[in-house]
Amino acid sequence: MKSRSYDYIIIGAGSAGCVLAARLSEDPRVQVLLVEAGSPASSVFVHMPAGIRVLYTGARHNWRFWTEPQPNLSNRSVYVPRGRVVGGSSSINSMIAIRGNPQDYDAWAACGLPSWGYESLRPYFRKIEDATLVTSSRDPDRGYGGPIRLSYGTLRNPVSLAFIEGARSAGLPANDGFNGASQAGAGFYELSIADGRRSGASKYLEQSKGRPNLTLLTDCRVRRLAMNGLEARGVVISKGGRETTLVAEREVILSAGAICSPQLLMLSGIGPADHLKAHGIAPILDQPSVGENLHDHLDCALRMEASQPVTLMPYLGMLKGGVAGAQYLLTGGGPATSQGIEAGAFWGPGVNSSWPEWQAHLSVAMRNPPPNEKILHGFTIRVCQLRPKSRGTLRLRSADPTAAPAIDPGFLTDESDFVSMQSAVEQMCGIIDQPALARLVKRRIDADAFSSAATRRQWIRDRAETIYHPVGTCRMGADSEAVVDAQLRVRGISKLRVVDGSIMPMVISGNTNLPILAMAEKAADLIRESGGRELTTPPPAGAARATGW
Repeated sequence: MKSRSYDYIIIGAGSAGCVLAARLSEDPRVQVLLVEAGSPASSVFVHMPAGIRVLYTGARHNWRFWTEPQPNLSNRSVYVPRGRVVGGSSSINSMIAIRGNPQDYDAWAACGLPSWGYESLRPYFRKIEDATLVTSSRDPDRGYGGPIRLSYGTLRNPVSLAFIEGARSAGLPANDGFNGASQAGAGFYELSIADGRRSGASKYLEQSKGRPNLTLLTDCRVRRLAMNGLEARGVVISKGGRETTLVAEREVILSAGAICSPQLLMLSGIGPADHLKAHGIAPILDQPSVGENLHDHLDCALRMEASQPVTLMPYLGMLKGGVAGAQYLLTGGGPATSQGIEAGAFWGPGVNSSWPEWQAHLSVAMRNPPPNEKILHGFTIRVCQLRPKSRGTLRLRSADPTAAPAIDPGFLTDESDFVSMQSAVEQMCGIIDQPALARLVKRRIDADAFSSAATRRQWIRDRAETIYHPVGTCRMGADSEAVVDAQLRVRGISKLRVVDGSIMPMVISGNTNLPILAMAEKAADLIRESGGRELTTPPPAGAARATGW
């Protein structure tokens, strides 16, 4: 490890951190350090799209968090996988590439963030992508030189085709361009996959490899920020059982995600003062909003046993899975080039709504069949509500940085979310019953979803889970209660920014990876434009201050 100081220290080599490290290090005059708790993205499972089934539960690359018991979900704890590897969650996710709806970002602008409307972000969406494989001609709204290569995947599974036909029969328009003029309809997803390989945020670092001014430190846990009063001076890390303080001359940038970023702020004395004191942490800045506003896309999975041998289920077994893996290693082709989710839909509350309320993901395999049942072929349709009103919290369990935080998304605490989810499930059951898809259904495993309204409600409480899009815990805003301002500076603290999904005021309508990449591209420009100057914004009204750590 180098003993000298750095200009920028970035905490977390996830989607945002990789972008920031690559862009800031383009200036050879600055020294950039990127610190990651996990390992390099060297595993074949990271690069192989089908490796998602290993990454989803594997401890090597995954924090494997769990929520607090959720009262409105039959008091169940819900699994929250998060990437612990270079590339972060973009190295373990399902690789679905969605910009979100323009109205999502315009809603941010309407809340006092005019520089974060869709037109402001549009150039950055173009900058991150190479859409050569998903557009037949040069589209002025698409990018063709970015690190993230997109495709429609390698398969056209019969179940995917039947799903799209069934959705059209139910009144949804066909749409193979969810990142185009309209989000509504059913079609094939754009995927961050190219040439049979994952195209995640680590691609940014691959393009930056060899720069002498960029240092990547992996398998290194940040314990807290190093503070000098209300100024971030660097980070305190643990490496090889020893604590070391690394100094940032210009800025510390927190990009550890919606779970770990607020946790690190609170471990550093920035957060709700009473909560910090309860854990023996001296408050530096009383900021009650840190860890508030946690929300996520709630999801319900409708499982079907298939009537025909057309799904990828056999490849989940050791024999055929091993053969597919060997084929992939030898040729780069075969079933392992697919992550199993090719098609989906956006719709509601009306058929052609410009701002759809629901999203569906069709998986041509079944991750969690009923226990003690041998199902040869099956598929799953996952339905999520896109703009939940329910809000929860992220809190510390202790002052120990290695202890997982208390994650409480508050699922279905707003009754309107429950009403919306019931409608989404009912309508998806209607799509499944369309002839095109019904002919492939041997058995409805989740038959309760198709039954009475009362039975469906209880089924949702018993089965709903997250689709893995937590956001909002370091909310961006123009108001004094926001954690960061429009420049992503932490209010009341100098030389500290947060750049990741935690800053989203409201979750976008779709998968969150592309938006976080675009937000990080914009953040890199904001940081370079500031040049380390004027990095303090007023603290929250009435905030308590202390000096020293």
